[in-house]
Amino acid sequence: MKLGPSLPKVKMRISYDAPEQGSRSPHAYHENRVEFDYRFARTTELTGYMKLKLWVEAEGNDDMDLFVALQKFDKNGKHVGFPCYNAYEDGPVAQGWLRVSHRELDPARSTPEQPWLLHRRLLKLKPKEIVPVEIEIWPSGTLFQAGETLRLVVQGSDVYTFGGGGYLHPQTLNKGRHAIHTGGKCDSHLLAAIMPPKR
Repeated sequence: MKLGPSLPKVKMRISYDAPEQGSRSPHAYHENRVEFDYRFARTTELTGYMKLKLWVEAEGNDDMDLFVALQKFDKNGKHVGFPCYNAYEDGPVAQGWLRVSHRELDPARSTPEQPWLLHRRLLKLKPKEIVPVEIEIWPSGTLFQAGETLRLVVQGSDVYTFGGGGYLHPQTLNKGRHAIHTGGKCDSHLLAAIMPPKR
């Protein structure tokens, strides 16, 4: 299922220079990061692969690195941590990442919930070009009670670093600004597998 019909209809920018003065949008915005929250109205189990589709544009660059994390918050807004990197207990529900020039999909192996990338050529971005990307999010199984929240975080660097441990990507190609387009033809969304309710 798609969590919500789509991400809110707005053009968002993740800045790698000074942030724009007075930049405000109807989503949580931080320099180098955007967040989307989905509050569950009823108990829901998400199990399996998830995929984030985004329509993106690089302003002042021909490539970008995107990092994604899904987080859980309880009814009181407190972060719920999960085991991560074999030694930490405050990790995400799941995560994924993509270098946009490697976005080309293998049509024979890709499925709606799990994109497979060819990695055969670099598809650099042209000025003002808006392209769709599909970011694989590692499989997980997480139960959300009514009133709990799933947060989607998108940023240009590792969301979780744990003091130097884990899967680090210290060198990115990011500069200028990332623009994420949503709404209309730009069907940016999170695709997640919902398990049927238990009887």
